[in-house]
Amino acid sequence: MGELRDIKRRVGDLLEGLGRDPDEVAGTLEAAGVHGVPRSNSSCAVALYAAAVMRADPRITSVSVGPCTLLLTLVHPDGRSGGRLVVQLPKPVRGFVDGFDAGRYPSVLRLQVGDGPAPGGPGGHAASCTDGPPPADPSPDATPVVTAAT
Repeated sequence: MGELRDIKRRVGDLLEGLGRDPDEVAGTLEAAGVHGVPRSNSSCAVALYAAAVMRADPRITSVSVGPCTLLLTLVHPDGRSGGRLVVQLPKPVRGFVDGFDAGRYPSVLRLQVGDGPAPGGPGGHAASCTDGPPPADPSPDATPVVTAAT
């Protein structure tokens, strides 16, 4: 479990470092050149930023963001599934996600082509914080969510 706590701490520090309020989070993401898709668990600005920064860790295979949590999909060095790790979003990041989905941060929006719904659709960021982690992978080999203690 020490390994999971280490990953959770690093991701938590990364998220805390984005800013003290939603506007500062937007500024940090803009300065990093991030452009995301509103209401998309895996392509929103926060998920793209976290994935880019955490990509160096071979244990992390994917990152998705819900209204209150960031979900990491993990893998063991031998290729076996390592489960999932849920990290709570700090309040400033939650506020940014809410505003981002509402279109309040155009400097970090990636324009969509076509009129269809954004990826993530109704199950994206629109859920409330009481709904738990982002929607699970519906694949038959999906693994249980692992939540490390802080």
